[in-house]
Amino acid sequence: MAFQDALTILASKQAVTSTAAGTATFDVCGVGSGTVPPMITGVNGSTGAVVPIGFDIGAGDGFAIPELVWNVTTAFVSAGSATMQIGIQAAPDNGSGSAGTYQIITETAPLTPAQLALNAQGQFQIPPVGLNWVGEALPRFYQVEFTVASSTFSAGNISASIVLNPSQATKIQNYPGNYVA
Repeated sequence: MAFQDALTILASKQAVTSTAAGTATFDVCGVGSGTVPPMITGVNGSTGAVVPIGFDIGAGDGFAIPELVWNVTTAFVSAGSATMQIGIQAAPDNGSGSAGTYQIITETAPLTPAQLALNAQGQFQIPPVGLNWVGEALPRFYQVEFTVASSTFSAGNISASIVLNPSQATKIQNYPGNYVA
């Protein structure tokens, strides 16, 4: 069974009508954007430069493999031929405690409104940044990106989270309050 940490929720019932980032960001340092964590104020040997910290969550530990898990909470509707790709982005610390430039690590194929029906779910493993990563600093910030193409959606809400080892048989399920099992 997968457990969901509130800090790894990147979008919660977010309305998406055009291309947008998720409403939340995962900071591997846990202190939040705009805050320089105490561990990066050290000096890098002879250069005297501040050393930003980051972590490649896609590398995992060999057992706990992080995945982006998403589910549609309100069906997507498009008057045109809109499609949406769901991707995971990462950015290094810009040196002042905020995110630098985000770049997509990986994303889904284009999804149609029929594939984004109510309760539709999906997941994909977050790959190591490896050769796709530009720059020397490892990413500190992660966010989900919803890329809408061809048209816009007139309705649709989606939630997305980073989860370790989600079950392949039963993905994250939302149950109403006082649900009787």
